[in-house]
Amino acid sequence: MSNVIAVNGRATVIVPAGDSIAVFTQGQAQVSRTLGFPNYPDQTTLIGTVTNGQTVFGSYASGATIVVEAVGALPVYYEVGVSPIVQQGRIPAFTQVTPAVIADGGSMVATAADLLNGIVTATPTAGRNIALPTGANMDLASEFAVNDSFEWSVITLAAFALTITNAASGHTLVGSGATAATSGSAARFRTRKTAADTFVTYRVA
Repeated sequence: MSNVIAVNGRATVIVPAGDSIAVFTQGQAQVSRTLGFPNYPDQTTLIGTVTNGQTVFGSYASGATIVVEAVGALPVYYEVGVSPIVQQGRIPAFTQVTPAVIADGGSMVATAADLLNGIVTATPTAGRNIALPTGANMDLASEFAVNDSFEWSVITLAAFALTITNAASGHTLVGSGATAATSGSAARFRTRKTAADTFVTYRVA
């Protein structure tokens, strides 16, 4: 689940090296970065204002200390990761960005960002397998607690089936992973964290 900041609250977030922070609110949030200098007090500088939407700050090659303040009349949510996306707190419940597209090929692999996008598409020229992202990569992508879950869909845009398969490690599939071999056919999945670097994806529709 996303981290939440109550109205008029603030949070100091340590963003690991190579990661970014996504901030979402339907009100307003101010985002600042704290920098330390030798022989001087730390300096905190405003780097952006988020109003009724999501903004991703970073990535930060050497990490960063970020201060997020809820200055509007509604709470603020944030996620930290390689490709963070805030899912919680959105109204309507699902705000859909442009669907992820996986290029056709003999070895197709979905990224964690693809799944978190909510819709994954491909235009296969034959029946294709799409491997799930590893459990470690899923954990890097966002801040999941054990038993957190989210749903996503895969859609084939050609008259060939797409089949979701187990990751190389740490991410297994329960149920059938295949769409029908008809253009526009879809399959729906729920992905759940079961332990550190360990995820299970269930076919639900």
